[in-house]
Amino acid sequence: MMPPPRTHGFRSILCAVDFSRHSAKALRYAAALARAGGGRVTAIHAVDPLLTAAVAVGYDNRMLEDNARKDLERFVRASVRGAAAADIKSVVRVGPPGAVVVEYARRMRGVIVVMGTHGRRGAAKLFFGSTTEAVLRQLRRPVLAIPPHCCEPRAGWPGGLIVAAIDEGRHRRATLSTAARVAEAFGAWLSLAPPMPATARRGATAMILLPLPSAARLRMLRQGSAAYRCVCGARSPVLVLRTGTRLGTAILPSRAA
Repeated sequence: MMPPPRTHGFRSILCAVDFSRHSAKALRYAAALARAGGGRVTAIHAVDPLLTAAVAVGYDNRMLEDNARKDLERFVRASVRGAAAADIKSVVRVGPPGAVVVEYARRMRGVIVVMGTHGRRGAAKLFFGSTTEAVLRQLRRPVLAIPPHCCEPRAGWPGGLIVAAIDEGRHRRATLSTAARVAEAFGAWLSLAPPMPATARRGATAMILLPLPSAARLRMLRQGSAAYRCVCGARSPVLVLRTGTRLGTAILPSRAA
């Protein structure tokens, strides 16, 4: 184990909201992250374009977005108590949820994306899809996924213990360096463990870290789907990130020195 150094700032935190209890919990984790690093949370909600087309006859698109923004602001106030809710910016965009989150996150510097997940698998995932999986497959930014069976953020989170799932492959040194930088950025203790699913069952940890080597688009798709399966079985928040990306004020190494 390595001792926790000081916490770095996380200035841009983007939280996807679909008005479910899962996204309410994700908002509370995003707020806790903002408190720890002095960052600003942006809550983003995607309005289904099919719904927009269906009501276009009776409503103006701008009116629909304004109503959705008011609903989002109410949801934020109900999910995050106290003054923290007033500091959360609410954004509404029209489009498929995964594409909306990916596009908005790509325009933000040093962003970390926080998302709850319903944990859909099999036929349910085939029918409804998974926004979290879509984001993990396409976005190179860090994604903090909150599993459906994860507990509420504890006092002092994200401090505590981070368990990193490190493989024995040729990218081991780079992922080890990434794990050390992440622990430094979060001001947490670091412990190493075998890759999922064994790591996923460790419910007493503050966070599970899943570092992934940088990859081209096709491999990113496979990585994202594998990461989503790990998230579904986890009992703690799972931070999925690729080497060589920015996390808060730290740039993670793309390869071991």
